[in-house]
Amino acid sequence: MTSNLKTIVVFILLSVLLTGCDNHLEESLKTRMQQMSEMADFGSVEYTVKKVIKASDVQWYTVGDRKILFTCTAYLKAGIDIGKLSYEDVIIDKSNKSVEVTLPHAKLLSINMPAEAVVLEYSSVSFFRSSFSAEERNELLKQGEADIIADVGNMGILTDAESNASDFFSAMLYQLGFEKVTVKFEDKEEVL
Repeated sequence: MTSNLKTIVVFILLSVLLTGCDNHLEESLKTRMQQMSEMADFGSVEYTVKKVIKASDVQWYTVGDRKILFTCTAYLKAGIDIGKLSYEDVIIDKSNKSVEVTLPHAKLLSINMPAEAVVLEYSSVSFFRSSFSAEERNELLKQGEADIIADVGNMGILTDAESNASDFFSAMLYQLGFEKVTVKFEDKEEVL
């Protein structure tokens, strides 16, 4: 179990044990929640995406053309920002053995497109033209990465991340003895 998951488990256990206790213990829980806000992200899904990146450089003032085609593999990780979880996001009703947890919506946590996963598939350069420079190739790869990021909403990765996070929290809370568990997601406001 990772450090992040251990901290979440400890937080929920503290919430269960300290609900309804004296103010001193409740203040201890609030202090613990402040510490949790410094935690990193909870990644709940990873996708592997194949991308084709192509460019054709044909301009009216040049003689000949240049074409290039890459294939690349990108590794995306999505999950929730545990740092946005606060004491108010967990509501426990001991009489009904129910708990409601409100988590922030999932977001893209990382994208990795390693150099060894980028393959030059095709390159064609006319006699009067120069080859694509390393800088031009890097710009094309950056644009490919930007295209992947722009398409994240259509991939289903964020939906899967929320579903997996919900399943994880639900299973953990049922194991703690709750009979009714509700996990929901909502946008958390940034405090500046």
